[in-house]
Amino acid sequence: MRVLLVYPRFPQSFWSFERALALVNRKAFLPPLGLITVAAILPQEWDFHLVDCNLREVTQQEWEWADLVMVSAMIVQKEDFNAQIQKAKEYGKPVAVGGPYPTALPHEAEATNADYLVLDEGEITLPKFVEALENGETSGKFRADEKPDVTQTPIPRYDLLKMDAYDNMSAQFSRGCPFQCEFCDIIVLYGRKPRTKTPEQLIAELERLYELGWRRSIFIVDDNFIGNKRNVKLLLRELKTWMAEHNYPFTLNTEASVDLAQDPELMDLMVEANFNSVFLGIETPDEDSLVLTKKHQNTRDPLSDAVKTIMRHGMRVTAGFIIGFDGEESQAGKRIVQFVENTSITLAMFSMLQALPDTGLWHRLQKEGRLLDQGANINQTTLMNFIPTRPVEDIAKEYIEAFWELYDPQNYLDRAYNQFLLIGEPNHDRKSRKVDWTTIRAMLLIFWRQGVVRKTRWRFWKYLFHIYRAKPKLLGSYLAQCALGEHFIEYRELVRDKIQAQLDEYLSLKASQESQETQDSKSEEAVATPISSDVS
Repeated sequence: MRVLLVYPRFPQSFWSFERALALVNRKAFLPPLGLITVAAILPQEWDFHLVDCNLREVTQQEWEWADLVMVSAMIVQKEDFNAQIQKAKEYGKPVAVGGPYPTALPHEAEATNADYLVLDEGEITLPKFVEALENGETSGKFRADEKPDVTQTPIPRYDLLKMDAYDNMSAQFSRGCPFQCEFCDIIVLYGRKPRTKTPEQLIAELERLYELGWRRSIFIVDDNFIGNKRNVKLLLRELKTWMAEHNYPFTLNTEASVDLAQDPELMDLMVEANFNSVFLGIETPDEDSLVLTKKHQNTRDPLSDAVKTIMRHGMRVTAGFIIGFDGEESQAGKRIVQFVENTSITLAMFSMLQALPDTGLWHRLQKEGRLLDQGANINQTTLMNFIPTRPVEDIAKEYIEAFWELYDPQNYLDRAYNQFLLIGEPNHDRKSRKVDWTTIRAMLLIFWRQGVVRKTRWRFWKYLFHIYRAKPKLLGSYLAQCALGEHFIEYRELVRDKIQAQLDEYLSLKASQESQETQDSKSEEAVATPISSDVS
């Protein structure tokens, strides 16, 4: 069986970093971990070929070679997901689809004319799919009634990747999250009981990447890495030893809940294992909104103190923020900007609230008749898909203004500098590595653009020399954060233009509907009112 694995394109997004990646000759931020895990679960006597459309298009020869095409996608990839399926059908190929998007919205996946829907988690549904193929079945939908034991998940097929094209590699330790945030689809997809691999499993995956020559950053893609604190500490104690023995070949980063700040031992273990950053879902500094959306873990301690505690332990904090919660008071955008500036969070992923399929928020809004779209699209360029409790035009205006201010080049540089002043330096010693021409070229471009051409020029050099003197071990990471800022110069314009265009369309449609309703009301009144006449 010759299997073509196709990963659809992402639209330009907060995490796409096109301009920053171009500085170091890379095409994409992360590889398709789901597809290479699928390849590891399927029969290994099959022949696999992977095409990530974020790197290049599928060739005619590759379409013709395949006996079966498999496509996986997230919701944000749905446009190219549909296009790749149609292309495969043009070549007469059977198509199997899976991943978060088809699992969350199977009716949309069915509408693409895909032959097989392999939904939920592949450890359970892929064997069912293989059995159906062996039985000659030409279509089918495969679902799981339970969550799989991830200690049985094999090492992903990293050998299928064009590794030099990616900025980070991906690995996964756990699935699921113990919390119950109303807007989050992670607990819908993976459950509230975090399931973890064994320490030996994850270290074997890192060992495989090491054997393949990878020596850069690895993103542990867990939606909440610390969901099972006992097991993650067991992992970190073994991982820090492996890292030291291998001269710290990777820097690690991940996502975690904000209660990480309450566990000094856990933070220390992460830093000792060479974690240098963590993404927190902060969402909003407004406590009433956090309570309403059931994000109670963010209300136990002052959020700003938690962020700074994590930084002082030695990890950069990136964070997610959302505007548009029910009951939200005006100027929410300004409060988020103020929080970000006060905590020096350099990368603040800011978006308008979306009701995602099958979440608590989705069901509540559906019951209240407030959903505008049965689909969803998680991107910073997307207007909310429901009727909020305050005017959507006010929310959109605040959002655009706040995003623009957050990613003003000078504001961004100020936050990067202030964050690195807060971050504690790692205690372990790592032998220095050779600096290649690609890195030198990227540094020179940053020096030119941010230190000569732009209004940041004076602060750039002042900050750079101060970081060099005060935190020499963090200089490389600091310059990398400066480089990521290149992405947002263009991206904030895209956010402004796309949100404004959607808002104009929404308001135009709303005005048209109100006008029609007024006309209908007048017509009904005219029919209901009897015509008076004089009777002699």
